[in-house]
Amino acid sequence: LRHKKMADAARLAVKALGLELFAPTCASDVVTAIKVPQGIDGEKLVKAMRDTYGVTIAGGQAELKGKVFRIAHMGFIEEFDIIAGISCLEKVLRQMSYKFELGQGVKAAEEVFLK
Repeated sequence: LRHKKMADAARLAVKALGLELFAPTCASDVVTAIKVPQGIDGEKLVKAMRDTYGVTIAGGQAELKGKVFRIAHMGFIEEFDIIAGISCLEKVLRQMSYKFELGQGVKAAEEVFLK
């Protein structure tokens, strides 16, 4: 049940940013795969979050390298890990010139956790 709430928060957050889930009909409670938006370098996104801000997300593998990124919500992941991760994602996407309303992802995640 806890993993489901983390998954719901992550998915609603990325949707609020206008991002598209990679496989919405095959969603898992342990990881969310998101399509990298047009015009954004997916490998640079993952690297910037990790190297600049210390927030780790996973990139795509094989033919999906640079095309998707993954947010884990299993194990020792807690509410504020998701919120911090989404906040970092927003910051890096904005720095990469992706257009969205700042704060909408964090707001969507927090609303899930307040239920």
